[in-house]
Amino acid sequence: MNKLVKGSIAGAAGIALLLGGAGTLATWNSSATVSAGTNQSINAGTLDIVAAPGTITGDGWKLGTKATVTSPTFKIVPGDTFTYTKTFNVTATGDNLSAAIAVAPASVAAVSTSVDADVKLAAAIVATATFTVNGSPATSISPTTGTQPVVVTVTMNYPKSTTAGAENLSKLGAVSLSNFAITLTQN
Repeated sequence: MNKLVKGSIAGAAGIALLLGGAGTLATWNSSATVSAGTNQSINAGTLDIVAAPGTITGDGWKLGTKATVTSPTFKIVPGDTFTYTKTFNVTATGDNLSAAIAVAPASVAAVSTSVDADVKLAAAIVATATFTVNGSPATSISPTTGTQPVVVTVTMNYPKSTTAGAENLSKLGAVSLSNFAITLTQN
């Protein structure tokens, strides 16, 4: 082979190697340590809700402003509004923390999903949660030092339609509250 051909092949191979490794060429770089101060760290806060232990006056189920509902055989009718009140202990720490309270989505569920009246009744009941923090109505919970008592009132409404018989499909339906839960979610 001629020297010119050999040189051309070697040059082409060198160029191919350089092009294939173009992303691996080293570049200059540098770094510097910055003093953030002595004993500086970032610490995470917390958000926790637990039911207050024992029986607290005012906690429980009520139908409107009437007496407490205690019987498991109580039968609701369209137009009824009933409430559940419970005191919780909330720990909320964090400089920019704010949290909203709500009823967990699975709190009101059909006893049997194969019974149409159960499904219709569960779909008809509207559940909303409000709360008071240290005796004052609130829309969110803010950070505190330690644990604070929060009274949660869940209002459940079985709406009465203006159309006669609209609720007939939910007659004799049953809902389960066995997964009844309150959620506290950071805003």
